[in-house]
Amino acid sequence: LPFLTNLKAIMMKKVLLISGLMFFLPCNSTLANSSYNVYITTLSILSYSQLANNKATTLCVVNNPVATSQLQHYIGELNYHYSVKTLNDNHFVSTQCEAVFFSTTPPLQQQQLLNSSEGQGILSFSTNNPECEIGSTFCLYTTTRGSTSFKVNLDNLSRSKIRVDPRVLLLAKKAE
Repeated sequence: LPFLTNLKAIMMKKVLLISGLMFFLPCNSTLANSSYNVYITTLSILSYSQLANNKATTLCVVNNPVATSQLQHYIGELNYHYSVKTLNDNHFVSTQCEAVFFSTTPPLQQQQLLNSSEGQGILSFSTNNPECEIGSTFCLYTTTRGSTSFKVNLDNLSRSKIRVDPRVLLLAKKAE
């Protein structure tokens, strides 16, 4: 029975991601587009990422307990095995986060925080970085139509040394 439960959870995640991917713009666009919200899109991208360690992934949310609560809700709903915690940007360097979610931190400060943890290999997401030229690796936002889009900064991804499934990367091109 536990095997069937795990298999069902894995299949549900894949169906959800594939369903979401059907709503994305063509690959020649610089953006990817999904009907899912920024939290589900973040978790979907994270699920297709190969982080450096083999332990449970910790997703740190910087300065936003509401976003932490939303991510915890979707992690439970989608049966992901991630832990989520709120983090004050003053304590960023001393934490062990494999992924980080910014929503209130300006792009320049995002970049400074990520630079301060150099060598750790952190996958970063942001909902307030529309240009995606500095700061986070994945920059998510909601369009006027209510769908979620994202850009990817390939320079930041390369520096993080985290591998993301190429199928995800095909959905968005490097931010110019």
